[in-house]
Amino acid sequence: MPAYREADALRQLLPALVPAINALSERTEIIVADSVEPLDDTGAVCSQFGVRHLHRTGGNSYGDAVRTGIRNSIGKFVLLMDADGSHNPKDIEHLWAARNRADIVIGSRYVPGGNTENPAMLILMSRVLNYLYKFAFGLSVSDISNSFRLYRGAYLRSLELVSSDFDIVEEILIRLAFGPATASVTEIPVTFEKRKAGISKRNLPAFMLSYMGSIITLRQFRAAELKKKERSA
Repeated sequence: MPAYREADALRQLLPALVPAINALSERTEIIVADSVEPLDDTGAVCSQFGVRHLHRTGGNSYGDAVRTGIRNSIGKFVLLMDADGSHNPKDIEHLWAARNRADIVIGSRYVPGGNTENPAMLILMSRVLNYLYKFAFGLSVSDISNSFRLYRGAYLRSLELVSSDFDIVEEILIRLAFGPATASVTEIPVTFEKRKAGISKRNLPAFMLSYMGSIITLRQFRAAELKKKERSA
């Protein structure tokens, strides 16, 4: 879980998350990738609940937190989720149950049974963003931008991720779907809930600009990978 000043949200989330994760397997670990320098008492909250607390490296961006968490993971499966409580721990068992159906299991707001508690403007932006990525890459995925996902750990750790912002979520999906692994995807309905504490860290203008740049970069990646596969066919 990437976390940036999320101590208050983690106090509410971890009492439900820890038992939910421990119920999946005898060998589990929860990693919180915090800010580069301490900004609140996230470390103490993690210690209270037996959660591994790391300071992200490379910078304070969301992408740096995701890369730090992936780099320090060792599990056969790796779950990425938000620290603000928008992803309900009760849904994890449903993603886990689908782990052998596909290489990537997405907690989806936009398949039948899924839902979101976001305000109308954010839903509209999310829908537009999803449409742009589906159109640009021909992906048959309903929810491309929700970070609540279960991955095969080896696939995830093989990636060289470059995105700095929230577009790293789409970068992971596209690099796995079109790269050497040609990873398969399935979606499980979830409800994206309102943040439980604190304030959102998204800067909407910068947020949209990063996505536009990401689409260009990842289309170049996809084209190069398709050429490699054509030559090896």
